[in-house]
Order: sequence, then C-alpha cells, then structure tokens
Amino acid sequence: MLKSSIALLLSLASLISAYQVEIHPEYQQGLSINDVPQERRLHWMRVANEAVYADGHPCPQAPFGSAIVNTTSDELICVTSNKVGVTGNPAMHGEISAITHCTEVLTKKGLSPQEILASWKDFSLYTNGEPCPMCASAIRWAGFKEVIYGTSIRTIAENGRNQIYIPSSHVWEKSYSLGHATLMLGNILTNETDVFFAHQFNESAPCPTGCQRQSAPGKRVQACAPVDNWQETVRKAGKGLAVTEGRGHDEL
Repeated sequence: MLKSSIALLLSLASLISAYQVEIHPEYQQGLSINDVPQERRLHWMRVANEAVYADGHPCPQAPFGSAIVNTTSDELICVTSNKVGVTGNPAMHGEISAITHCTEVLTKKGLSPQEILASWKDFSLYTNGEPCPMCASAIRWAGFKEVIYGTSIRTIAENGRNQIYIPSSHVWEKSYSLGHATLMLGNILTNETDVFFAHQFNESAPCPTGCQRQSAPGKRVQACAPVDNWQETVRKAGKGLAVTEGRGHDEL
C-alpha cells in the first residue's frame, strides 16, 4: 500500500514538473520563416485578434479569433471567431470554426473535397489564443503548413479561464507519425492579444478597446461592456481589421 502511494505521488510530481517545463519558446515575434515577413505575421494576427469586432461585440467572454491565409500568396482565405455561444456546438472553437468556414469558402470557389483536403498544406492558421488539444489535433490532422498563435494556454489559464492544461506543443510531439510537418510559432503580438483574455475574471485588468467596466443588476463584480457607439471608438483606434478583411474576402 505504501509503495503504491509513493508511486502515485511520484507520478503526480512528474506530471506537475512536466507542465512546468517550458516546452515552447516564450517569445517568437520578429522571426521571418517560410519567406513570410514578420510585419505580415503581425498583420494577420491582428486580423485574427480583431475578429470579435466583426461579431458585433468588442469584449466577449470567449474572444477567440482565427484567420486562415495562403502562406505563399498572402491571400486571406477566411476569418472567423469562436461560435460556441451562437451555435450551441461546443466544438466550434475559433480554429474549428475557421476550418469549417474556410471549407465552405473553398467549396463555393469550386474546389472538390479532394482539392480542399490537399490545400490545407499551403495555408497558415493565425489564432489569437494558443490552440487547445482539440483544435491542435484538428490542425495537425488537416496538415496546415503553419499555425501562429498569440496568447499562450498558460497565460489564458493564469487569467482565470478554465482550460485543458495540455500545451499544443505536446500534441505536435505526439503526432509525429502523421507524415507532414506543421510549423508552430507562438506568443506573437501578445501585447495586443493578451488584453482580450485578461479582463473576464480580473477587475483590475484593462478592458479591450470599445469597452469599459460597468455594474450590472444583480452582479457584485463590474464587467467590461461595450461603450456607446463602440464601433466608432474602435475605428478611431485603428482597429477592426477583421471586419474589413473579412468583408473584402466574402465578396470574392
């Protein structure tokens, strides 16, 4: 009994220490890999990050946005955000929503299912929050050329949001047999992505652009809520890229 208890404690200690090890670099902004200039990385991360504005709310509870881009041509394929709350489908995280939406976009452009399956290897997926294990697995199964994320799972969890505490790099490590590689760049533009994940459970955290803390009936905690005419506030701040980019692409 004592031996089994000790073994269990050692196993738990091993798991805890494994999580504490930094699997992925803390900062990769500024790198120009796969012939993609770093300023384009920042641009597309802003598009993904600001997808929430296209949904009509500047400070949602689940502010996960994603954009899928052709890595070589720098063409936006689609941009969207977390759709769990609007669909009732718990799997519709930002990345899954983007894959689903882009599949529809490519179908409308006349690509066959086989052509769509073959196209993912030419695409980069930008997401303002590190993919959860479910989304990371979908990205690896799809065979994306790259995935680029902003705020890490660790930071999101530290800000109070429930998470499955498995870094996406662990999914990469365990999916080596899939036969294709997917470059992962992390912690990109965190000075802009972090603010979307910091305010929900921390009253001292600043609100995203277009929001301010307000009291609500029956609530003891002030929450970030849209200000009057928040769209104009966002526009004056030079934000809302996802609205512009998304509309432009939907017209193709």
